[in-house]
Amino acid sequence: MSLNGFIVDVRTVSESNLELEVDASRIPWEEYKKLVDELGDVLSEVDEKWSARSRLVRGRSVRGRFRRVTAEDRRRILRFSPLPSSYSNILKNTRTYMYCLVADNCLVLEQVGTRKVYLLPRPMAPLLVEGVDKINKEVIEPLRDNIAKFRDSDDYLKIEQLLFRHGIDPTVLRTAPFNLGDFIVDVLPVDFGYSVNGDDVYTRMRRTETVKGLEILKAQLARKHREYALNAVSDITRRIVDLASGRRTHDLEGKLGALKEICDSLGLGDISERVLKPLKEIMGVRASEREDLTEKLFGTRNLKEAVENALKASAQVLEV
Repeated sequence: MSLNGFIVDVRTVSESNLELEVDASRIPWEEYKKLVDELGDVLSEVDEKWSARSRLVRGRSVRGRFRRVTAEDRRRILRFSPLPSSYSNILKNTRTYMYCLVADNCLVLEQVGTRKVYLLPRPMAPLLVEGVDKINKEVIEPLRDNIAKFRDSDDYLKIEQLLFRHGIDPTVLRTAPFNLGDFIVDVLPVDFGYSVNGDDVYTRMRRTETVKGLEILKAQLARKHREYALNAVSDITRRIVDLASGRRTHDLEGKLGALKEICDSLGLGDISERVLKPLKEIMGVRASEREDLTEKLFGTRNLKEAVENALKASAQVLEV
C-alpha cells in the first residue's frame, strides 16, 4: 500500500470571534437586570430586521456570569454578540461544510480525543484547496463586508446607546475587533513508504555507529506505517459500506469517483476494481433493477452484505 500524500491541518473561524464581554460589575443589581432584559429585546429586534427569514427567528438570550479576580473581587460579566445571529449561523454552517469537505477528500489515520490526523491523497489535494479558497471568497469576505455595514447602522448605534443608558462605557462596542480570519487547510507532504535502508545518512552511520538504534527506528516506522495503513483502509471500508447502505445518497456518483481516485492513488486498485467499479454500476441503474444486478455481480441480493463480503475477500484489506 502506497501511503503518501499530505498531512492536513484544519483551522476554522469560531462564532465566538463575533462575541464580546462587558464588565457590568459597577452598576447596581436592579440596573443590571434591566440591562439584560432590554438588551435581549434589542438583539431580537436586530435578528428580525437583519434576517432573510425573520419569521423563523427566535428570541436571543444574553449570557451573564461571574468571574473571580481575587477572593474579594468578583466581576459580573455579560457575554453576547451585538451582531445579527445569522452571522454566527453562517460561521457554524460554513465550519460544518468545511469539515465535510475534509472528510470527503481525506482519510483518518489517527484520532486523539476529538482531534484527527488526516491524510489528503495527492489527487484530491487540488479539489480540497480550491474548495477552501471558494469558502473564503464566497462566504467569509462577504460576511466581513456585512459586519462592517452593520457596525455603521443605526441598529448598532442603538445598542451602544442602550449600554450607555445603563452605565456601561460603549467604547467596548466601538473598539471590538470581531476578528474574522480565513478558513485554512495547511498541507504538509509526507511519504510513509520511507525506508531507513535507502537513506544514505543511515547507511553511513552503520559503519560508525551502533546498529541497535537503527533497528529500533526501523521497527517503529514499520509499526506506525501498518497502524496508519490499517486505519486508512478502515476509513475507506466504512465510507464504502455507508454508500452501499444508502446512508450517504447526496452526490453518490461524485463520492464513488472520489473514493476510486483515493484507492488508486494509494495502490488499492483491488478494492477499486472488485468493489467500487461494480458498486458504481449498480447505483447507476434504476432502484427496481439493483437487487438483480447485485446478485449477478456479487452473488447476493443484499447490497450492503455484498459490499462487506467483497471488502473482506480483498487481499489488500487483509494484507496492508
